[in-house]
Amino acid sequence: MEWDKLWTINKKIIDPVCPRHTAIVEERRVLLTLINGPEKPFVRIIPRHKKYEGAGEKATTYTRTIWLESADAESIKVDEEVTLMDWGNAIVKGIEKDQDGNLKLTGVLNLEGSVKTTKLKLTWLPQTDELVKLCLMEFDYLITKKKVEEGEDFLDVLNPCTEKETAALGDSNMRNLKRGDILQLERKGYYRCDVPYIRSSKPIVLFLIPDGRQQTGFK
Repeated sequence: MEWDKLWTINKKIIDPVCPRHTAIVEERRVLLTLINGPEKPFVRIIPRHKKYEGAGEKATTYTRTIWLESADAESIKVDEEVTLMDWGNAIVKGIEKDQDGNLKLTGVLNLEGSVKTTKLKLTWLPQTDELVKLCLMEFDYLITKKKVEEGEDFLDVLNPCTEKETAALGDSNMRNLKRGDILQLERKGYYRCDVPYIRSSKPIVLFLIPDGRQQTGFK
């Protein structure tokens, strides 16, 4: 059986039960200031999995300034309405870019807006000191083809890059992860915790679990 089929079967087993968490790639992350956002941060307790009560609950902090991923921020246009997942809609009113290309956004919450009308559904994190450091690890195949043909030099099909490491920030609930725990990072994929939280200076290490979709290789 092909590996991709095994990963697809595995996804069907873990998806209905594994908890959901949020991570933002650290590099060039973008701050969105919500003009009418909460003056003081507040916390809501929400399910870790909307369809599986057994996954437990997590505490989500809502703040006036929030972090977005650079790739998401770059796809937003002025006056565009977007959905902030697990919060509601917001309208981006201003986009500033400095000489180094770093973005800064301002917007207003529009919690009465319909999530059905927005094109972008964005993951976000509050701007707080409670966020945890993550190291997201992704592994590729050792060779670039399914089978080495007879007479073919193994070195010619050796994959030059089989490991990718991405620095990210995660929600504070991830401090409670234990080694071997399986979770889904919203809009990123499924992961297994390899090194749990020890202290704030040391990142939590998460290994990506393939889901059966074709790999495109690392850049």
